[in-house]
Amino acid sequence: MTARFTLENRTNKYGECPIRLSWSFGGQRFQTTLGISVKKTDWDEKNKLVKSNTQNHNGQSADDINFFIKRIGLVVAGIEEHYVRNEKALNKDMIKPAIREALSLDFARPEDIIERHIEGWKSVTEKETGYYRGPDMRYYKLICDANGWYNTEKFNILQQLFGKRERIIVPEYYFRLFKHSDRSYKTIEFEKVDYKEVFGV
Repeated sequence: MTARFTLENRTNKYGECPIRLSWSFGGQRFQTTLGISVKKTDWDEKNKLVKSNTQNHNGQSADDINFFIKRIGLVVAGIEEHYVRNEKALNKDMIKPAIREALSLDFARPEDIIERHIEGWKSVTEKETGYYRGPDMRYYKLICDANGWYNTEKFNILQQLFGKRERIIVPEYYFRLFKHSDRSYKTIEFEKVDYKEVFGV
């Protein structure tokens, strides 16, 4: 497998190190962080996974983090196999969208992600999926919108990208700026962000 997972040497204020993905294939190279960090003592260096029964400061369990690591590994290996078998060139601009999808689409099977990205390379971008940073500084993606009981109030349904991957219902006004009498503005509760910030690509 040409996808390799390691811990960076730098630590955050919680004493955790970001998990880094390094990919190399046919002279092409690509590196990114997963947006997930763990303590060095919780990292299984031999198996390149998080040790069981641990969690990071965001509450992301070892099972959740390892789910992403394993799925990315399977997706990358499957795409590489397809291109080798069909004697076609593969570059980092092709592999990056598949990695983003493996990180962001919950419960998608690796084989489904592989199939989508060897047929036309349709990328998940900020134009197709709205990414938001919440007041808890965690990242969410917009699933759909919904109406209230009498259709007078609008809601947005968001799903947490990492960790427990919970879905939450948020009133539409949480996405707006409010103007006060003193001409100041209330801070936005859920701020739209670029996918590059979310996935570090």
